Amino acid sequence: MSGVEDAAAVLSEVNIGDSCKPLDEHREANPDATPKDIVVTIGATVPTGFELTAADEVQEKLASKSTISKDRGKIYFEIPVTSLPKVHQLRSVDNLFVVVKEFKDYQFKETKEEALKDLEDLVKKLPWTDPLDVWRLNTSLKKRKTRRKKGSQTNAKKEKQEDDGSREQAVDKKMHEPVENVFEDTDVQDPENTDEIVQPGDDELSDSKEELTSNGESKNGSGDCKKCEMKAETLKFRVTCNRAGDNHSFKSNEAARDFGGAVQDFFQWKADMTNFDVEVLLNIHNNEVVVGIALTEESLHRRNITHFGPTTLRSTLAYGMLRLCDLQPADIIIDPMCGTGAIPIEGATEWPNCYHMAGDNNPQAVKRTANNIASLLKQIQSKESTPAGKPIDSIQWDICSLPLRTGSVDVIVTDMPFGKRIGSKKKNWDLYPSCLMEMGRICRPRTGRAVLLTQDRKCFAKVGSG
Repeated sequence: MSGVEDAAAVLSEVNIGDSCKPLDEHREANPDATPKDIVVTIGATVPTGFELTAADEVQEKLASKSTISKDRGKIYFEIPVTSLPKVHQLRSVDNLFVVVKEFKDYQFKETKEEALKDLEDLVKKLPWTDPLDVWRLNTSLKKRKTRRKKGSQTNAKKEKQEDDGSREQAVDKKMHEPVENVFEDTDVQDPENTDEIVQPGDDELSDSKEELTSNGESKNGSGDCKKCEMKAETLKFRVTCNRAGDNHSFKSNEAARDFGGAVQDFFQWKADMTNFDVEVLLNIHNNEVVVGIALTEESLHRRNITHFGPTTLRSTLAYGMLRLCDLQPADIIIDPMCGTGAIPIEGATEWPNCYHMAGDNNPQAVKRTANNIASLLKQIQSKESTPAGKPIDSIQWDICSLPLRTGSVDVIVTDMPFGKRIGSKKKNWDLYPSCLMEMGRICRPRTGRAVLLTQDRKCFAKVGSG
């Protein structure tokens, strides 16, 4: 059963709004809407400068148009609740949160005391119901994923034991039976897909229902249910405030403190800065205010790489660079300064119809890349229970003298040295001209393209104009 089917199954059996009158505009417009029909706004943080790339991915995979925030590095898009698992499969986003309420032109009071008091009073007016339901569903799906992972490990161990038993039995037969019967009982069937074997049990479904069903009955004046939110269990929470702008009379920690105090009073949750269940987000950018609930415990860029170097590139940033190239089937893509191999590994994962080559002049970097490739293949094999293979190779070479034919490469994507952690800006003045000339030589005429990342703008601009 896929994650989307899981979400649909849980939502179809649970009436989220049994004891709560919903506040959001979607339910007001359609009071007869079922939980499957609920549409929520998701916020996502993305690498700065790649907002349009992330919005393009959301449009392609979720068929949803994104709004780019004034606060750089964030996008917002609407989805039906049943599409929540697909959101976690996006490759260009770092962190996800469900939007409680967005204020595009929030008018802050002039004095600090009044502004903070206004934020406290805001808590009681916010439509918490649907966002909290989404948070519960998200938590339920994460628990189910963990159970599947454990189930996969158990099945793998069991299969290994069965395989070992078959081998022992075959050896025993070999000692007591004629040679032609040696392999009679040694056939081991390929294990089935883990997602199909490890189905959610009745206890899991009941847990999900309990997490998704509101417990209270009393309503406050705004129509939201204060006692609905996990009455049987006291949740631990924290408030994180991200603030940008000079026209605020308060600091970020002061806003988080006072807003958090109001959240604690409203829900009767327990504040905990480290071991929290719910993270409430208060994002303030000039007069734009967005209140949300986090859906990710750690950034989604933490994937693929197991052996890190001094300048390991984020996988989300690597994906964004590759996506800019408009990769086509059978394209040959190289990263001539691969570091730990984040770019070609991300490419081989998402564009398996292309050939990816990772190279570096540092033997330690090449070794890390090879180890990361091996880890990825091992991970794939453990999931699919079949020999894994990806169109990717690693090699040690000199960036200024690549062992490749002229015009043989379709795409070059690389993270160039900034001259800070590796090398120096002085050395870049010699390196950049030589490596750019070599890249130009190997790139295919007319159709070849390159995406290069650097922070040494002055040197790059001078070399490019020359």
